[in-house]
Amino acid sequence: MKKTGLLMLLLFIFLFGCATQKPLYYWGDYSSSLYKYKKVPNEENLKTHKVVLVNIIEESNKMNLKVPPGVYCEYGYLLLKDGKKEEAMYYFDLEEKNYPESRQFLERFKAKFIEKKGN
Repeated sequence: MKKTGLLMLLLFIFLFGCATQKPLYYWGDYSSSLYKYKKVPNEENLKTHKVVLVNIIEESNKMNLKVPPGVYCEYGYLLLKDGKKEEAMYYFDLEEKNYPESRQFLERFKAKFIEKKGN
């Protein structure tokens, strides 16, 4: 009887201990895209990286997953570099809403790069 109970316990642990969990985030092709852009920082790789960031945001929403930390902020920064301040602020606000711990960083960032320029 003890052997049967032990066998059942081990079988239960094996079957349910290996169950897959729903991922927290969808990263898409982020690593590859960022690597290519950092290695060769040209306009084509930047454009591709922007598309990857938008895809991550869209796919995360479709899959009911949180957008990974920093993605809203990074996309906002790229928009800011393109002179799209209002759109950038929207994504910075999304980052802060989804990750309140980013508030201090974003406040400093805005003070240094946005308010300083007077845009």
